[in-house]
Amino acid sequence: MEIWKEGEVKMAKYNLNWQETDAQLLEALLLATGGEGGTTLQDVLLMADAIDGTVFTLQELEQGFEKLMSVNFMSIRKNKLSLTQEFLEDYASIADAENEQEALLKLLQTKHLTPGNMDEPKILIKKYKLQNQFQAHLEQFG
Repeated sequence: MEIWKEGEVKMAKYNLNWQETDAQLLEALLLATGGEGGTTLQDVLLMADAIDGTVFTLQELEQGFEKLMSVNFMSIRKNKLSLTQEFLEDYASIADAENEQEALLKLLQTKHLTPGNMDEPKILIKKYKLQNQFQAHLEQFG
């Protein structure tokens, strides 16, 4: 949040801070893809729930995907969510970590988030129709 004039608040367009939910999302994506190929949003959401009971909000998914795509850690192609080669190379250094989520968060924190890198991911997420897919998942699995 930025303060402009007295009493006037402008919400930031993008969330430029890595959060625990981003690491949880990345871990679920990693397990759902098996580290290769693409997967569906539903599989990622089911994997997150299976890991530790995490249930993401639509906002957490949108912001998480925007951030992961902006640092070239994931992509969306043909309605499939995939990890990038860049992520897999970086992941190799932490693959044997005792606490994977913590190690993933530390890895994410080495990647700088900038507003200029968020515009294209935001467009791709809209084309992917994340909101519709998320709603369909909620209707099926509650």
